[in-house]
Amino acid sequence: MESRSPRTSPWRRFLAATLACTALLASTGGCAQEKDDRPPGCRHVSEKLEPACGAWLGIWPRTRADGTMSVDLGANLASLEERLGRRIDLVSRYYGWGQEFPDAWDRQWRDGNRILLIDLRARNFSTNTYVSWRSIADGEHDEYLARLGARMRDFGAPVFFSFNQEPEQELEKGTRVAGTAADFAAAYRHVREVFARAGARNVVWVWWIMGYLGHTGWYHALYPGDRYVDWISYDPYDFNSCKGGGHETPEQSVMPFLTWLTASGIGSGKPVMLSEFGSNGTDRHDWYAGLGDVVKKAPRIKAIVSFNSNPGGCDTRVTNSESNWRGFAGLAADPYFRQRG
Repeated sequence: MESRSPRTSPWRRFLAATLACTALLASTGGCAQEKDDRPPGCRHVSEKLEPACGAWLGIWPRTRADGTMSVDLGANLASLEERLGRRIDLVSRYYGWGQEFPDAWDRQWRDGNRILLIDLRARNFSTNTYVSWRSIADGEHDEYLARLGARMRDFGAPVFFSFNQEPEQELEKGTRVAGTAADFAAAYRHVREVFARAGARNVVWVWWIMGYLGHTGWYHALYPGDRYVDWISYDPYDFNSCKGGGHETPEQSVMPFLTWLTASGIGSGKPVMLSEFGSNGTDRHDWYAGLGDVVKKAPRIKAIVSFNSNPGGCDTRVTNSESNWRGFAGLAADPYFRQRG
């Protein structure tokens, strides 16, 4: 009997699921039967999860379809997908230091032919205490990281992974909080190395930053290096009144940092993800509809993820009004943002 290498099985599983997923099982988060209207040349996704054409569409499922905030993420996603009439291909998760993942929701969504975007922050969400990036880089937490690496390996499917998204949040508070930009880059590299030793070859590594032009002085030092990063990711928002400013167009929110990134040479040629996007307010149909047009003009952008939440102050829920929902639903209906048929 021909032997199979466990190193390649996640990708075989991914390809098989993409081709064979045909039935929606609402109780288990199964796959929706949907017409594949993509051109034949656009039905390929690389081992680094880069689609040949178009872009992934994802969401942070923090609300139900009626806009109600809920911690029942599984029910939230099912509600959102039922209202949309399609599966959402990419789902984001935020984990704090000390938590174990993937969890039951992650496995359910994997089995429903979705891709996970998982972030691990160097902060305990329960105690709001930070773990220093230098202590991570120096190997003081390898037992925990090795356990996570093994769990990610055993997840058995390709998964996007980010270490400590938006590290600028810590740097804005000062280097005593978690460390310096160089400490972050060293910690990122070390986490990847520990995961590699655990055999987590199914992990696709995302460098996830704010993408704020006021912080460009940090980005070269924050970047772990091309060997350690598969995707570049940043978070374009139209905060408008919640940050005391005026409304931005999608182009004004997205393009200035992408232009800077390209000129900087950081991650040259790597695919780009908009790992959080949103516009504050309840009359934002045109912003969400226009976002699709901007992304289509920037073919380096290969994934976009709605930050469907209202953590306080800035409300970027696509579910908070009929106007916002129609804009997001228009994105979801566009074949450009459908990678799973």
